[in-house]
Amino acid sequence: MRTYIDGVLRFGIPPKFYIAIMKPAKGMDKKILDKMLVLFAEEHLKEMYGQKEDAQDDDFFPYISV
Repeated sequence: MRTYIDGVLRFGIPPKFYIAIMKPAKGMDKKILDKMLVLFAEEHLKEMYGQKEDAQDDDFFPYISV
């Protein structure tokens, strides 16, 4: 339910997203999240996604990870 609500709040209505449950192998978390960034990021918005080095900016991704 939380994923659905976060998806609607972030991506709007009608909701256009996929819900998946993944259990990555040990040490594969970062690799999977990086691949999801490439897969789901819109081309013209890619520079705004990812972890921010500046402490004043929030991290923002084209997916929701709970």
